Amino acid sequence: MVIPSAVALRCVVVEDQVMFLQLLVAMLRTLPGLEVVATAQGLAEGIAACQDHRPELVILDLALPDGDGVELMAALAEAEKPPRVIVLSGQVSSFVCPRRLLPLVQAVVDKTRAYHDLRSEVQRLLDPQAARPGEAEARGRLTARERQVFALIGKGCTNRLIAEQLGLSLRTVETHRKNITGKVGAKGGELVRLAALDLQMTLDRVE
Repeated sequence: MVIPSAVALRCVVVEDQVMFLQLLVAMLRTLPGLEVVATAQGLAEGIAACQDHRPELVILDLALPDGDGVELMAALAEAEKPPRVIVLSGQVSSFVCPRRLLPLVQAVVDKTRAYHDLRSEVQRLLDPQAARPGEAEARGRLTARERQVFALIGKGCTNRLIAEQLGLSLRTVETHRKNITGKVGAKGGELVRLAALDLQMTLDRVE
């Protein structure tokens, strides 16, 4: 389904639920500076749409009827100029992105808050001045213990596994995670994404 428009940032939306897809597209079309060039409802259709339209942004549901959205991200990563990706998921806290695909991921958005959060994330792309202030500085304010927890979050560890690895109580880990969320300004899948990116940059510096 091709949607004509005449604005700047080219976007493909991949979402299998028709009504939800229509709502997202209607919202996205209200944003000046964004052009939704195509939509798709499955993995194969999404890959074809991206090959045909070469978007700069892909809004992608992870749970597709004919495959996993991560497979589409892997295909996008092979492009000469890979697009940025905003991931939609009903289970953001359990989403762990493969390390090699992390540079593509702009944000991870909970589908239950997609209308509000997706709008905010796209507006940040359209207006760099609207980006979250001081993310790097916020991570720099983490305590030594919080940095340990943050690194394990980046590895996809659950609170219980973090507690076991660090010899802490589950409640203590939950408190650390809450403090990290407050300092970094992200939670759920977005916190995992930021932690994974931070871990990747740390490993790259070591290498």
